[in-house]
Amino acid sequence: MPVKRPPGPRDGLFGVRLVGRIKADPLAFYAAVHREFGDATFMRFGPYPEYVFFHPDAVREALAEKARQFVRFQPPIRVLRQWNGDGLLMTEGEVWLRHRRIIQPAFHPSRFPGYAGLMVQAAREHLDRLAGEVEFEREMTDLTMDVATRTLFGADLGAGRAELAEPLKVLNAVAMREFMIPFAVPRWWPGQGPKWRAVRTLDGMVRRVIADRRATGEDRGDLLSILLRATDEEGDGKGLTDEQARDHTVNLFLAGHDTAAAGMTWIGWALAAHPEVAARAAAEVDGVLGQRDPAFADLAKLKYVERVVKEALRHRPPAIGVFGRQALADVEVGGWTIPAGTVVRVFSWVTHHDPRWFPDPEKFDPDRFAPGRAEAIPPGAYFPFGMGPRVCIGNAFAMTEMTLLTAMLLRRFTLTLAPGQGEPVPKAGMSLRPAGGLRLMLTGRTRSFDRITG
Repeated sequence: MPVKRPPGPRDGLFGVRLVGRIKADPLAFYAAVHREFGDATFMRFGPYPEYVFFHPDAVREALAEKARQFVRFQPPIRVLRQWNGDGLLMTEGEVWLRHRRIIQPAFHPSRFPGYAGLMVQAAREHLDRLAGEVEFEREMTDLTMDVATRTLFGADLGAGRAELAEPLKVLNAVAMREFMIPFAVPRWWPGQGPKWRAVRTLDGMVRRVIADRRATGEDRGDLLSILLRATDEEGDGKGLTDEQARDHTVNLFLAGHDTAAAGMTWIGWALAAHPEVAARAAAEVDGVLGQRDPAFADLAKLKYVERVVKEALRHRPPAIGVFGRQALADVEVGGWTIPAGTVVRVFSWVTHHDPRWFPDPEKFDPDRFAPGRAEAIPPGAYFPFGMGPRVCIGNAFAMTEMTLLTAMLLRRFTLTLAPGQGEPVPKAGMSLRPAGGLRLMLTGRTRSFDRITG
């Protein structure tokens, strides 16, 4: 007896036309599918049947309640493994569980005051150089790369960051292109040169840092120091090999930097486009910080700034969805039977803009996350970092970074849209970015950008 399936777009060419529509504009495609077919849809891409769920209950089932009955869909993982190796994002099962246990201490709350100090130091040096009209996306990409290298490697790479910028841009473009190819691209395939040169540049930098740290045995209090010293106390008692440390370091660096850069870009746009929100957030910053930069202990008092960050992650989520899940056996999600081998997808972009869960969803309203209103958001309706056992391991780190950097921006500047800069059009890539960049005016709030530290 055939399995009953939900409605969805049909394509007699095995999904070729659908792939073309997704490639052209995935945001518009999945939003249109939701409008036309509802909370559960079915479509097929070549040999892969796919169910797409938009309702919070189904999101929660797939990512949290029944997470162990799925593995990540492997074709995109194979693409990323070319430069990420077998890092945390790539692995499954017992290997993933062991590595998660080893890495978790690097994200223990006791470590965060030190990370916060490095974040603030990087932001202070970067923001003190800015004034007037800036290409804000580029500046936030550079700033968050600086934060990533200091917190991960315990070092300011200085000019070395520029050497990494182009390889990262190349690899992001390669990933989006190869995600759409239904086979693993071999090394001899035409046009592979830039990809592998970018991989060698990234790989060489990370291996040099690991070799140096192993040689000196120095503990700088950064993420890498913790990774190299950590052991699996609940398992075999062993730590990470240099190869495993390399893979996890690359994973953490690429994922953390890219999403933070995208998040800060959209926060900047929100502050510039909504002066009433910026004024209220700036007043809170002034009241909490006075004439100093923030420290980790201040985060608990920056309640409205935190809500601005959360709303930016709802309104323009850096990751528009999570990696597809493939059912290990028949499983029920959203009231539908998912046959073994079937792919399940969920998209935060669509669910975050559903008026049932977020009234007037295009309005930028940080008070959605205020006490008394936040409790009304159904579990599974808001998942900028995923959810369940595979929730982003760096979610608290990212929230700390974006909240601190936002506070520092507000203490120094009034943000406005540059002349001719309209509302940016979101464009989906490895992270959600404004098509064509984002130009903002940064006007100093005081005549002297004091150097008083927190």
